[in-house]
Amino acid sequence: MKNRLIILLLGISTIASAQQYQSCTSVLEENRSFNDKLFIAFPEQRENPILWFDSLSVTQVEKIRKPGLFSVTAAPGELFVFQTGVWAVAGDVKDLQISFSDFIDKGGKNISSYKLTCYNNGGLDFKGRQFVKKIAVAEGRVQALWVGVDLGGVEPGTYKGVVTLGAEKEQQRIPVQLNVEGTDVVNHGYDEGRRLARLNWLNSGAGIDNAIPKGYAPVKVSGKTIRILGRAMTIDDTGLPSEIQTFFTAANQELNTKGEPLLNKAFQFIIEKENGEIIKLKPGGLHFNDVTEAAAEWSVLNTSPEVDLACIAKMEFDGFANYQLLVMPKKNISIKDIRLEILVSKKKAVYMMGLNHEGGKRIPDWKWKWDTVKNQDALWIGDVNGGFRLKWKSSNYTRPLVNIYYKFSPLEMPPSWANEGNGGVNVTDGANGVSLVAYSGKRTLQNGDILHYDFEMLVTPFKLIDKETRYNDRYYQGGGRNSGVKIADAKKAGANIINIHQADDIYPYINYPYLDDNITELTSLVNTAHKEGMRMKVYYTTRELTKNLPEFWALNSLNGEVIFPGPGNASRTEALHPYGPAKWLIANLREKYIPAWYDTIKYGKFKGEVDLSVITTPDSRLNNFYIGGLDWMLKNLKIDGVYIDDCALDRFTLLRARKLIDRYRPNGKIDLHSWNHFNAWAGYANCLNLYMDLLPFIDQVWIGEARNYDRKPDHWLIEVSGIPFGICGQMLEGGGNPWRGMVYGITTRAGWTINPPTELWKFWDAYEFRKKNFIGYWENTNPVTTDNPQIKVSLYKDSANLVIAVANWSDREEITRLDIDWNKTGIKQNEAVVQIPEIKDYQNAQLDIMLSKLKVPAKKGFLIVISNKGN
Repeated sequence: MKNRLIILLLGISTIASAQQYQSCTSVLEENRSFNDKLFIAFPEQRENPILWFDSLSVTQVEKIRKPGLFSVTAAPGELFVFQTGVWAVAGDVKDLQISFSDFIDKGGKNISSYKLTCYNNGGLDFKGRQFVKKIAVAEGRVQALWVGVDLGGVEPGTYKGVVTLGAEKEQQRIPVQLNVEGTDVVNHGYDEGRRLARLNWLNSGAGIDNAIPKGYAPVKVSGKTIRILGRAMTIDDTGLPSEIQTFFTAANQELNTKGEPLLNKAFQFIIEKENGEIIKLKPGGLHFNDVTEAAAEWSVLNTSPEVDLACIAKMEFDGFANYQLLVMPKKNISIKDIRLEILVSKKKAVYMMGLNHEGGKRIPDWKWKWDTVKNQDALWIGDVNGGFRLKWKSSNYTRPLVNIYYKFSPLEMPPSWANEGNGGVNVTDGANGVSLVAYSGKRTLQNGDILHYDFEMLVTPFKLIDKETRYNDRYYQGGGRNSGVKIADAKKAGANIINIHQADDIYPYINYPYLDDNITELTSLVNTAHKEGMRMKVYYTTRELTKNLPEFWALNSLNGEVIFPGPGNASRTEALHPYGPAKWLIANLREKYIPAWYDTIKYGKFKGEVDLSVITTPDSRLNNFYIGGLDWMLKNLKIDGVYIDDCALDRFTLLRARKLIDRYRPNGKIDLHSWNHFNAWAGYANCLNLYMDLLPFIDQVWIGEARNYDRKPDHWLIEVSGIPFGICGQMLEGGGNPWRGMVYGITTRAGWTINPPTELWKFWDAYEFRKKNFIGYWENTNPVTTDNPQIKVSLYKDSANLVIAVANWSDREEITRLDIDWNKTGIKQNEAVVQIPEIKDYQNAQLDIMLSKLKVPAKKGFLIVISNKGN
């Protein structure tokens, strides 16, 4: 091993050139005196990131052998970054502490220690809460610590200070000279990724406030009733819901003055002893602890001689309610069951989605048990204009990975609800309504224990469907090709919103649109789109992290906080990496990662570059980094929102994103695309159920690859259309089915399919769909009905004319009779003109139409226009 230099070729890395590295073992053999120390600390500049845990560069070895003053140069106003390396040479370093002195120059000018931050040591979590991380370094390993110095308001000068590293009884001091000179840097240096100042986005608090996004109403509390947009929930003395009402009309376009109840009875939380006796809990006082425009919080302590139940809850402006139910036994008790019983109005329990039930009509008797193989912990039950989703969890809850990565981090079974396989959920018809029971089965409660029977509830729909979004937001979905032609292509197709993907000459690397080398071109493209009256959005999410971003090695140094600590080189993913990770990942990361998206850039100045990415850890400070980047792009690039491809973001972070977009780009949009998760790879999850807590902040859903558009209409309604949740939908796989899509007011997108919906969009404009009232086939107020169950009919209505969308769900031609209640149409039957207009690639013109005997082609349909004579 002595004097052996390990030369690691970085291959396809974005690092400019290969460096010589020496194994830590060989360095120790050459320098026996190092064994006298528990660890060795050494400084390093930001331009030379400490890469590996088991090797040191030649320059780093020299700094260890000949320590001295570490001198670096920074600009005034910059968020300046440098590193400190820690090498554990004689045992595990279990609790490494880092601290900073003030930095002072000869004239007495001062940089206070509070302006220095070690990102490895903690900061603000993704909800804006201060936290501290414990730093540990295993024997023989090297740990990089990244330090940021805020030079905002600091005058030029030569500042000297000390970085102190300590563990157990050992301390090492690194003297640092910070030369602040040159021209002031604007915006902390965030405009230049090469400075690594963006690491400070890890602690961004942008968007954390009590403001509510546009389209919502403030929370109002009257007595025990909480009112939000289109919904009201009344709280029982126990703290649980006693009534839930919806005020949305049947297609979620308007609000009624009178509400419809979702429940036939208040929620019941029941603790049943082994002998069948129900423990009677006495509610204490219901206290509203805090009420703002954004949320209302309340608490109740329910007591008995044997066990107490604390209820702590919060309901937000969008219909999200979080319940913490703490079961606190005062003695040892043998329990037959602890359960949550809900009696749903049968009128409102029409559809169901989740717990292994694909979205569609509710089945009368549904039984489900907890199982980690499946990404299932939530159920939505309801009607189009009113329902709720329950998600059962406990204090150990962490969000699992999604998509084909689910198996690497599946659901943690809640000890309360799952109870070692004894728990489950039953949904059954009853004489008094639909019974929904979440049970946990037999157990022994131990005196002094606390069991979290927590759950989340989402009351749907979230908002009114916006006609401008539905009919006027027309997407051109850009792929990995020359961006310069996208504006012309989009304009030709009739689109007005362009989504730019990664693997493009103008956006090369996934989820990092603000690379220094492409910012100028991307800014120009956005500006050009705006001049053409179009909006420009970028693919931007957090599930994957490209190894090509400047901050990659710093984020990797956070030891699993940002890069998910998967099997590393042993990782296999069915779809992308069946034979293991790429060579670069094997050589450089080696451990604790999961390989993700990869692509080779095919166009422009990045042609031939390879984008490799790894899966990230949900709910980490990467969410803050994401928000910091979005904030920067909205202000500097003037992008008009983001396109999210499946999602690792939580609802709190997406709410932050929504508020920033509303603030800086009032016409900005967020759209969510999802692959079909109902398969073994992804844990049989329903996409819209999985992401339902995000839907309040989404404008459109694009559903999705591997989606079967031959499924029944009720499946379309619940899993594709977005209508039950107050949002708009679009089709993806194979372009979808345009005839069936029109029954729900949805099309596909241009740029992604062979036949863009250009002609349908022209038809929408010609007949002014944005002014029409949509009436779905499921509404009892629909004046048009059919006698054939294979045929569905929806209506677009205004004072000028009617457009009837007819679609055949059969794989053969069907004949149907369309019955029209003319009194509800505003058109006199004897003056009605009925026609099927020409729409290219959709239907041929027909003038002689027999509504009493309409022949509808297999899997197709018509758009029938009815107007008064003379119109």
